[in-house]
Amino acid sequence: MSIAILKQRLNQSVDKFSEPAQMHNKFARPKKLIKTLELIERKFDDMENTQPIEEKIVNSILKLENHGTDYLTKRDWKNLAWSLSKKLLSYEDKMLFTFKGSELIEQFSKMEPDLLKAVYFPLLYSYFAVEQDEINKRPNNWIGLRNILNTNRSTLFQATLRPKKWLTTLTDHPEVLSLDPSKRFIHDFLHNSDDSRVSSQLESLSIAPNSWFWDSLVSSSIKSVKTMKEDDYFKLIPRFLLLLEKNPIYTTAILTALLERYASTSRRTLVHEALKYVCLTQWGNPQYDSAAGWRNVNPDTRKMVVQWFVRADLEAFFKLFSQTADVDRFDYWIKFIDKISFSQIFLGPAAVQSRHAEHRKFRELNHGRLKNITGSTPSNNAFLLKIDNVHIVDFSDTGNACYGYSDLPFNLSKKNITVHELKSKQHSIFKSDSGRGMSLSHSGNWEARFDEKLAELGVFASQSSSPKYKKRY
Repeated sequence: MSIAILKQRLNQSVDKFSEPAQMHNKFARPKKLIKTLELIERKFDDMENTQPIEEKIVNSILKLENHGTDYLTKRDWKNLAWSLSKKLLSYEDKMLFTFKGSELIEQFSKMEPDLLKAVYFPLLYSYFAVEQDEINKRPNNWIGLRNILNTNRSTLFQATLRPKKWLTTLTDHPEVLSLDPSKRFIHDFLHNSDDSRVSSQLESLSIAPNSWFWDSLVSSSIKSVKTMKEDDYFKLIPRFLLLLEKNPIYTTAILTALLERYASTSRRTLVHEALKYVCLTQWGNPQYDSAAGWRNVNPDTRKMVVQWFVRADLEAFFKLFSQTADVDRFDYWIKFIDKISFSQIFLGPAAVQSRHAEHRKFRELNHGRLKNITGSTPSNNAFLLKIDNVHIVDFSDTGNACYGYSDLPFNLSKKNITVHELKSKQHSIFKSDSGRGMSLSHSGNWEARFDEKLAELGVFASQSSSPKYKKRY
């Protein structure tokens, strides 16, 4: 006797001894009994939908092959439904994608409603239990399985006296059996603070972690980046970065979508530190040609990120680390940012050893990018910029000149570079009237002199000078 019938008889017996309106006045509500009943129901449901061991599945397949469908029991049919999600020893692929799977799909499509009711959940499990790559290779059987489930879903629900939770979930979310199975869940997936909400909504369907469904959900969410409003996009960047952290398999797709969208926004010149850090961690420094991950984005997008690094480096150099730095130098060099393809900071002892929170954070976010300058004063830092084909080396402390090189006179792969290696008049492409190499000092009208010397080398700023520069010269 089923639990549903027992419950029905209990209610009938109670009705015999009390008017419905007075029943709760005469009888105490059996809370413990109801709780026990719920536990029994849950265990019964779990047992009913428990996967059989592989031996039983194989036996049912052999029974079908040796004796035909007439000798199969309801339990055999359930085993065969479960088999569609399995890769058995005698088959190269999961049963769903084999010739035997095609035959089974044909049998299930013709099955009587009463028998189909018994195998519906195993078929549903098999529908979700395959990966997208498997579907791409042989989609026909999987599509046939989806059609069986979709065609019989409403009939099954109407014919069930007490629908199981999975059937109720399926009825509430019929789109999982449609051509666009994840559309309704994308909003919750992206906007809800509880990143497990979608999983909890679909928990009763027992969707495998490597199911095609999660691929569909994530892929559709990533595609939505291209069309969402700009403000919504910026709000969702942290959500996608969290998704990337938890699902590294989607790293390339997520970073590519986020960066390409960022490059098309009105804020492309503003550095997004979190996105910049993840890019550096996953793909390396975009300023190096050897960083292969950057081939996934357009050159203009890569250039945008390079400018993030350049701007962040210059701001850190002049405004964060160097209290004695000449900020006018920042105003001068930042106007070349569209021409700068590489930047490198060399930190002196004071900056390297600083325990200031912002200093530590910058060093952590740029781990592996920073070099040390030795042989100079503790407060002195240096930077290297590649503007077009000219390498510029300049310093933070006043009293230090600027140097230009076509080829660097020092090994940039070294962690520690001496101040004497950074200063080499012998290799400088800034020339005196006599043709000898020279450095450029920051005295007097130095900005105008720098412009003149750089112009001789074919280097011109594509941005206008800073307001201070215009006013002075």
